[in-house]
Amino acid sequence: MAGKDYYEILGVKKTSAEGEIKKAYRELAKKYHPDKNKGNKEAENRFKEISEAYAVLSDKEKRAQYDRLGAEAFGAGGANPFAGFDFSEFMGGRGSGGGRGRGRKRSGGGTTMDFTDIFGDLFGGGGGGFAQPEPQEMQAELTIDFRDAILGSTMSLQVNGESMKVKIPEGIGEGQKIRVKRGDTPLQITIHVRPHPLFERRGDDIHIELPITVGEAIRGAEVEVPTIHGPSRIRVPAGTQSGRTMRLSGKGVKRKGTSGDQYCRIVVHVPPAAAADAVDAIEAAYAESPRANLKATL
Repeated sequence: MAGKDYYEILGVKKTSAEGEIKKAYRELAKKYHPDKNKGNKEAENRFKEISEAYAVLSDKEKRAQYDRLGAEAFGAGGANPFAGFDFSEFMGGRGSGGGRGRGRKRSGGGTTMDFTDIFGDLFGGGGGGFAQPEPQEMQAELTIDFRDAILGSTMSLQVNGESMKVKIPEGIGEGQKIRVKRGDTPLQITIHVRPHPLFERRGDDIHIELPITVGEAIRGAEVEVPTIHGPSRIRVPAGTQSGRTMRLSGKGVKRKGTSGDQYCRIVVHVPPAAAADAVDAIEAAYAESPRANLKATL
């Protein structure tokens, strides 16, 4: 590293405070750590470079010496803080040191600095050295019925030939993810929901088309309505037109202490072969053409 500018390597100024230097190193070390760049020799070399720069600039005496003499002060014959240091200890626990990061004896006397505080503080080693990386998260997908998504359930899932139980939380939606522990390995499950022949979910509300007869539309009626929570009843006012939407409060998706509603869109069902005299009587009841307003707008 002789001749290199440690301040430039960390992207800080020569006047930067200790906290700024530490913050810069933290970001760079996380970005270039070999565990996040497996097989990338360039990233590994960059990691070593920024670690050496931080080792010097984080130590008041070494920083003062560097400011006076430059990087040559830590080159051949100098007190190179990384001389003889095995970087494999900080690369995901590889190497014989178990990730401890303690200083090692150098040939010719002297000891490299103790890196426990540097890496333990930056990466959560708790004073015991570099923290072991989190196990790689496994991915899986699970398709469930509409009812199970709304009400919650416990489903079976095959992962790598093994069966496991997965708790489906109430109100989960299409594309949402569940994270569970499978041994020491985190498992992320993406949920897919099968469409329902009657119900359609929009946010936390459920929508349904409700067919009624011509007589129910004209006279009004109380009719039974299916909901995902069981049958309910709704009052259809006299003279209800096709397309009107009526609401059943609290019959939608329930989650986190809140409930959506169910919206019923009325569809007046005309029988395929109505008696001619009945049709004549209905036609006579119109005071004017239902399309009269359309003509007025032309």
